[in-house]
Amino acid sequence: MFRLTNKLAVSNLIKNRKLYYPFALAVLLAVTITYLFYSLSLNPNIGKIRGGETISMTLALGMVVVTIASGIIVLYANSFVMKNRSKELGVYGMLGLEKRHLISMVFKELLIFGSLTLTAGLGLGALFDKLIFALLLKLMKMKVELVSTFQPIVFILVLIVFGAIFLGLIFINAFRIARMNALQLSREKASGEKKGRFLGLQTILGLISMGAGYFLAVTVENPLNAVLIFFVAVLLVIFGTYLLFNAGITVFLQILKKKTSVTITNPNNMISVSNLIFRMKKNAVGLATIAILSTMVLVTMSAATSIFKGSEIFKKVMNPHDFGITGQNVEKEDINKLLDQYASDKGLTVTKKEVLTYSSFGVANQEGTKLTIFEKGQNRVQPKTVFMVFDQKDYENMTGQKLALSGKEVGLFTKNKELQGQKELTLNDQTYTIKEEIKKDFILEHVPNQYNILTSDYNYLVVPDLKAFLDQYPNSSIFNQYYGGMNVTASEEEQLKLADDYAKFLNNFNRELNKEGSYVYGSNLADSSAQMSALFGGVFFIGIFPLHHLYGGNSSCHLLQTNL
Repeated sequence: MFRLTNKLAVSNLIKNRKLYYPFALAVLLAVTITYLFYSLSLNPNIGKIRGGETISMTLALGMVVVTIASGIIVLYANSFVMKNRSKELGVYGMLGLEKRHLISMVFKELLIFGSLTLTAGLGLGALFDKLIFALLLKLMKMKVELVSTFQPIVFILVLIVFGAIFLGLIFINAFRIARMNALQLSREKASGEKKGRFLGLQTILGLISMGAGYFLAVTVENPLNAVLIFFVAVLLVIFGTYLLFNAGITVFLQILKKKTSVTITNPNNMISVSNLIFRMKKNAVGLATIAILSTMVLVTMSAATSIFKGSEIFKKVMNPHDFGITGQNVEKEDINKLLDQYASDKGLTVTKKEVLTYSSFGVANQEGTKLTIFEKGQNRVQPKTVFMVFDQKDYENMTGQKLALSGKEVGLFTKNKELQGQKELTLNDQTYTIKEEIKKDFILEHVPNQYNILTSDYNYLVVPDLKAFLDQYPNSSIFNQYYGGMNVTASEEEQLKLADDYAKFLNNFNRELNKEGSYVYGSNLADSSAQMSALFGGVFFIGIFPLHHLYGGNSSCHLLQTNL
């Protein structure tokens, strides 16, 4: 009898080829994309490029996401195939095949099917491996090279992953066959679905969960807690989506069915609504999965594209000069001398140089235009808004414009809605007259703004004399910073080669400092650009690649659904 199952396994695959084509497409796409992601994540050539560690970590995250998505799509496609073949398996049982024979037959079908699709998927992955690596280099703004990326370990890992997935399919299909007799199998496709329990309660929980998730996502204000809150919001929305697909739509259709104006006046509506209820009971979880995966694609695509497009502005905000130095508890002259010395040692021609002092502080409490600065020691707290304070001489050097401030007059650039358009500003017990509200972000390309990453609520304050301003707040938590930067004529490639040497140069200066709490650290635009291009390019790559993966998988599942 087991020899017969060998012949039946082959003939069943041929006979049901129209049913297996979409399943094969789903597995083929899953294997190919998984192979390519594993190959890129483990590619030794990535470690040799600037920012390689960053992109490897990003791709490792994408590898996990793609593996999970592959498992979901393959399991989902298999469930459609088995539902559509339930009558066929029931007939085999009626003709004398025992359950162990049916399980053996299905096992051999999956073994043959899995071997063929895995082999084809691995072949396609190896074929496009070089091309995908070149695409990644292009997105990272690196020199595009077609290099060999074949790695035996990738083949082994993909075989292990999909071997585990198909092993899971074998157990699922065996359990499906074992729990039903031949008559039940033959009638499974035509039988109606059991009425769901607690549909009303599920609907209410689904609405609450969905509403809570979107409320958390919209109302989050603390950027430090945003990631955790967003994760909780995503889980709530996913949970709510499943409940609403499983129960909410059915409850709505049942209400519609009872409405006489819809069903009694037109009997065709009664049939259509009843048919929809039946189909929703059968396919609720599948439709919810497709909806969630499709939403993930759209969110990932839009977020990755926004990040990638905004990378150039981000570089300018964080690295306004080719070479920069930020110092604390050092002299302004030290920053100037360090820049001059490094340019002289390396034979660099300086086209622009800026050295200035500024201060920054966070606001603990805000009531309109009355603000309270954090006291000393209150450092690890989330401020209401943040300020960067500049001397008017440095403002004039940056912009070429004079404010002619005196006494309690200030200039203000603000992103804080409560301060926009105001004439006065109070910090602790000191009230200042806003002589001019500055509209342009004047520190862009002059001073790095690290607050831009953490919050959209930040301000620049221009005062007549920075030292006199600081003397008014001896007990407040205000940080003084020195910044110097220079642009040079050297090419980006030459600057990149100097990145490690520049860091060593500043580290040597730090060792010579005897003053406690004194230090400097540097920034190299070429190096930072390479690091950020690697990160943003990797995020964009992960954003666009699962689109084809999930779209292809969803399309395959839709094709399977039409066969039911």
